[in-house]
Amino acid sequence: MRPTPRPTQDALFDDFGTPFGDVGYRGVTACKAAGITYRQLDYWARTGLVEPSIRGAAGSGSQRLYGFRDILVLKLVKRLLDTGISLQQIR
Repeated sequence: MRPTPRPTQDALFDDFGTPFGDVGYRGVTACKAAGITYRQLDYWARTGLVEPSIRGAAGSGSQRLYGFRDILVLKLVKRLLDTGISLQQIR
């Protein structure tokens, strides 16, 4: 008997390019838009949960830049956490 394959989730967004060009939002702006703290944003970026698509941190003093889709994903993660789903389950 063959095991049944587990369903996989498709990509959250189709990759049609960046609809707003290379517009990037700094961490503070992304936090305000998503309703999270800067500490949460930094932790999620360092652990690879939500990485900035425009520009990642490249050492001390560099600023991450988040795209519009990144902010949508941040908001989604926040909503999932608010409903009681753990970060471990979200990953």
